Amino acid sequence: MVFCSLTLSLLLLTSCATAPSYRKYVDPVFDSKSSAQIEESFPDLWEKWTLYLGVATQGGRPWQLSNPFAMGGGRSGPSGEFPLQITATLMDSSLIEAGLQHYATLVKMTPEEQTAYRSGYFQRYDVENHLLIWCELSTIWAELHLDLDRWIIFIEDDAMNRYEPVRVLEESQSSREMVMDRLPGFQPKQRRPRWEVHQKTLMLCFPKRDFLKNPVLSPNTKFLKLIFQLSDDEKTRAEGIWAFKQ
Repeated sequence: MVFCSLTLSLLLLTSCATAPSYRKYVDPVFDSKSSAQIEESFPDLWEKWTLYLGVATQGGRPWQLSNPFAMGGGRSGPSGEFPLQITATLMDSSLIEAGLQHYATLVKMTPEEQTAYRSGYFQRYDVENHLLIWCELSTIWAELHLDLDRWIIFIEDDAMNRYEPVRVLEESQSSREMVMDRLPGFQPKQRRPRWEVHQKTLMLCFPKRDFLKNPVLSPNTKFLKLIFQLSDDEKTRAEGIWAFKQ
């Protein structure tokens, strides 16, 4: 048993892995709609703006998705697998509005409570100044893979401009505590037997404008890439791309 543990530790410390890139074609995020113009359902919008990075997903979806509106180690896994499964959702303005409406209905808010909650949400994440990406990190390997100090996280556009998050908010509410808040249609699938899944939920807050006050996303932006890269090994990385329809 001790020998097996040592062998696993050596694998974790010496192997590296680059996960396949995941690409999804979406409408331009600057093509925002007001809440009154939202036609797609919240689950459909959520799926539309969600990428899956890292290890293979089950049927194209992660182990579990939770509701972002309910909340205001080694280099890689064994056999060279990228150690994380990452679910990343670009929070388009129409998605935010639909999500706020969905959650308000879910918990039966009064109109006054809904207005206050929306204001609190915008203040918490500074929606006016931040480009938001909601992430859920999962691993079946050692929990240390979730340590954010081990990772460099950034976005990159088609002009090779890179931006790191100005804030990373770790959400404290666990997925088990949010069973009642899970998105409809996104039920957890059967986990592999005897494998514990470690999870962490984040809101990545990137700048909406660069240092010259130009918008990070404009009508000329062809794609936005999200990269998770191990801080001491650039070959261990995963990326997903939102490709904007021209």
